Amino acid sequence: MPRAVKPGRKRDGRLGPPQGYPKDPDRYADPANWKYPVHTPFHARAARRYFNEPRNRAKYTPEEQAYIDKKINEALERFGVAVKIRGGQVEDEAGTIQADVPLNKDIDKMTFEELLLVFLGKNRLASAKAIDPALVSVDKETETLLSGRVKDYSVLIDRHQKRLEHDCVDFRTNRAVGRLMCKHLGAFLMRLDRPKATRFLRELLRERDRWTFE
Repeated sequence: MPRAVKPGRKRDGRLGPPQGYPKDPDRYADPANWKYPVHTPFHARAARRYFNEPRNRAKYTPEEQAYIDKKINEALERFGVAVKIRGGQVEDEAGTIQADVPLNKDIDKMTFEELLLVFLGKNRLASAKAIDPALVSVDKETETLLSGRVKDYSVLIDRHQKRLEHDCVDFRTNRAVGRLMCKHLGAFLMRLDRPKATRFLRELLRERDRWTFE
């Protein structure tokens, strides 16, 4: 394995942090170029996904790649997101590394579908759409509390306490650790008032690290 060396300045490097992003260069896997922010779990996952693309890795020497890989993996470990690297390729472990918010994407401009994709990934989003609406019930839908059932599973979303509770196996064992959603939660959100559900997902995406998923 090459010795890790901090990347130097690149032609396409940024001169400073993107708007709304950390001003501390140590919160980036490539601090010299203000690239690959790793200050939150979903930014660390996004950094891993983007840096896994060969065209992005090719901009760096093997030693610089090793440095960026190390920084990203340390962040993922710190946030409790499991990751394996084999031959430079990411192995999805426990389903926690999925589609995430694109780097520098304006959350306020993301559609309901785009927001769901962040939390579900393509496969689970397709599965959520396939659930019969008759199997989804919404018992309470206020500004602060959302509750109901999907099949035999309960759903509780408390915006005041910043808590999301759900009892299916996929969510409890795979998704909650990465603050992501399962197909049942996706199906539940599809039954809500669409503007209200979109506002909730935008809020959740901004403040996901402050929420409890259990």
